Amino acid sequence: MAEARLVSPLPEQDDFLIERWQWLQAMAQKLEGGKFEGPPEVDETTKERLREIGITLWRSPRHAQTVMAHAYAALFSVPEFVAEAHRRQPGRFSSPILQQAIQNTASNLWQAFWLDFDESGNPVPRNFVPLTGVLHVLHGERPIPTAPPKPRISDLAMAFFAFHIIRAAEFGAQKRGVDDARLFDEHFRYLANLIRRSGYHFSDDRSRMETLCQQVDALLVREHPEGHACWRNLLTVSAQMGLTVSPESISNFLQGSLPHAATFFARFAQKVR
Repeated sequence: MAEARLVSPLPEQDDFLIERWQWLQAMAQKLEGGKFEGPPEVDETTKERLREIGITLWRSPRHAQTVMAHAYAALFSVPEFVAEAHRRQPGRFSSPILQQAIQNTASNLWQAFWLDFDESGNPVPRNFVPLTGVLHVLHGERPIPTAPPKPRISDLAMAFFAFHIIRAAEFGAQKRGVDDARLFDEHFRYLANLIRRSGYHFSDDRSRMETLCQQVDALLVREHPEGHACWRNLLTVSAQMGLTVSPESISNFLQGSLPHAATFFARFAQKVR
């Protein structure tokens, strides 16, 4: 599949769309958090339990990258979130940069569970968790101290994307026959805490996160050339990386919580077959 050209850095907007975004952003900012605190203190017993969770849900580099690809598919359904990324880094979701983004975000997530993978793909313990610093620095206003500041990623975009990373990890586990509510809750609460400690807003109450994302799906998700270009590049990059990603798997994932996104992606998938 050929590289899809990202057609414009910003989606067209009207006052009604801007009001919707502002209302949802205010909703996100009412969630807990918003202050950078850095990584929490974790004892050795908790680290071992977190490694167990990480090995179960993040499993291997390729599986972790497959999880991230599905999360990016959800992000690409919202033109405003794509535009945010382009304002920070033009061409952010072109194929070469998207591949790096999938690889980097996947490694940041499995490392958050105090583990790494050796060259053979075997899990090994890790003694440092970089995720809070990465989100605070790389996604903040000045990722490079000597460079001009960039627009900070909005709390709304971060909350939506992070929740769908969590959902994608659960989706990947369920496809392998793992459907453990206690495990999923531990995973959710641990990542929710790390996101808050990174300086972003995110609730411990899963139902609040589900409601926020449902509102985004209802009010901001729509068909747009930017989303189509990003989805096309995502399928191309996933195939090049050997990931278990297909139009069918993305459709099934989106149907779980984003009915409008699932509908629009299904229309897109029909055109690229």
